[in-house]
Amino acid sequence: MNLIRVFLLITALVATGCITHQYPQRALIEPKIIHSSIALEKQLNQRESVPIPQGKNWFEVIEGQAPVIITAPHSTRPFREGKRRFSDGGGTAALAVALAELTDATVIYTTYEGPSDPNYYDNNEFKTELARLINQSKPLFLLDIHGSHAYRSFDLDLGTMQGASLLGNDAILFSLIDHLKFEGIDSLSYNRFQASKNETIIKFASKRGVPAIQLEVNITYVSPFNGNLEAQRYSKLLQGLARFILTSLEK
Repeated sequence: MNLIRVFLLITALVATGCITHQYPQRALIEPKIIHSSIALEKQLNQRESVPIPQGKNWFEVIEGQAPVIITAPHSTRPFREGKRRFSDGGGTAALAVALAELTDATVIYTTYEGPSDPNYYDNNEFKTELARLINQSKPLFLLDIHGSHAYRSFDLDLGTMQGASLLGNDAILFSLIDHLKFEGIDSLSYNRFQASKNETIIKFASKRGVPAIQLEVNITYVSPFNGNLEAQRYSKLLQGLARFILTSLEK
């Protein structure tokens, strides 16, 4: 098939609606927000084995006006089953905080090594505060951010308790997938980490009527401090999630 015939075929497909064009959108992310993310993660990483200062809490809340909640419960090392476990090892807190800046969402993330694991137990201050935030903001949905090993074959795994945590709002998941793919984040897994065991955050939120998704992000997408490629991957993920949230707020 020569070039003229190919052109005529594409023109006909566009005219009939079989192919649609979508213009690129103006980029949202400026380098300064990546620098801020790197600085925050450096600060949190330096707190390994550091006692919680007197008068300080082991997590922080950024309250926004948008009805969306983002959590990062493993940005510092949690305490589970009698021992200190590993943190997510990347910029999960930084990602959550950057999303708060871009979308005005509410964020809760750990800042010191606390006495519990908010994604494993319910009887801790983190979950008490999360319940208050849910009651106060009546969020459209909750995103719970975690880091996953670099050797994993996916860019992101989307955990929904096999769909149960969506509470029938599957359109939220489909919109999230569309926005990730628009940024070139194509290698997606579904419920490799279901978040249905133990007292997970998405289980906690869905019990309170909030659709929730657990994001297990390959660490190469939340390590902007590791080099230019990782910084751009982080930037693309941040942009996709921000656009997803902002689009959801417009509906």
